[in-house]
Amino acid sequence: MKKHFASLIFSVLAFSCSKDKVDDSSETTEDLRMANSAITNIYATGDVAEQTPEEAKKTIFGKWNLGSYGSSAKSALRSECSFESLEFTDESYLIKLSDANSQRHQIYGTYDFEEVDNKVVSVQLSTYFEGVSFELAEITDIVVEENNGELEIDFTFTFLMNLDDFFPCTNNLSQSYSAEKDEPMEGTLEADEDSTHYKIVGKYSAKSYSDLYGNTLEDFFLDSCIEYDYNYETGEETEYIDENCIPADELILELSTFGTYLFMELAQNTPIYIEAGEWSLSSDETSLKVTDPEGEIFVVSITQISNEGWTMTIEDDEDLQTINWEKE
Repeated sequence: MKKHFASLIFSVLAFSCSKDKVDDSSETTEDLRMANSAITNIYATGDVAEQTPEEAKKTIFGKWNLGSYGSSAKSALRSECSFESLEFTDESYLIKLSDANSQRHQIYGTYDFEEVDNKVVSVQLSTYFEGVSFELAEITDIVVEENNGELEIDFTFTFLMNLDDFFPCTNNLSQSYSAEKDEPMEGTLEADEDSTHYKIVGKYSAKSYSDLYGNTLEDFFLDSCIEYDYNYETGEETEYIDENCIPADELILELSTFGTYLFMELAQNTPIYIEAGEWSLSSDETSLKVTDPEGEIFVVSITQISNEGWTMTIEDDEDLQTINWEKE
């Protein structure tokens, strides 16, 4: 049985304003460009320090491309370690960055708002490492404006831990940044509640798994604890269960309207495997094209979909795998 979302086929590696500047950042107005869409407003702007958590969540929502500004419009020259993008969904975030060896890394986690008198003081980022949750960073001084049809964000990013403990990154990334918002996927502005786009975007939990070998979701979970011992004298390989391994007990899939997918295996509510890549909906809306972190592409068929969830199938020369996803 193949192990992960992208690994259901291959093996791999962790989310939106012509605008005049808003005078009152605490005032929530609906953008007419979102009139036909049920997706979270992608055109929200304002000074987050003057907003409630509900307003701030809309303001930061989306994918911000720091690479379009080098590393930062306000920082010094691009150095050893650099941000590529920062994406917020309604509940989580995803950071992509490059280390001193030009290797790409992804940091996933959840975020909360620190507030005083119902106004946001900062955005607190939490993440996971080897099954342990800890505070990663805080973001302050967040201002989003629209200029000449382009959404731009300014913010100050402060790491609360040493990145060099996890991968080569000796320079200081705690500084002020500017970034442009990425374009949302085609169909975002027309995504009413009856559209396939609206139904497919969101966060899901796997409810069942099956394949041609009779495996179930429980077998899929246990697969992460299977080890192999190869005997060089006999040429035989023995399969066994690592008794110290805590198997996954939940699969999570998140699809953003900015074309990011996030697949996770959780054990006791803690991610033990995280994979992030890109997805797009086919023109006939019957399948997804998925691009994994290594750039390999495969197709996921949509065999059933509703506002409550969807069923996907992946077929190759050796297997036909089906997962039923329930929207959270």
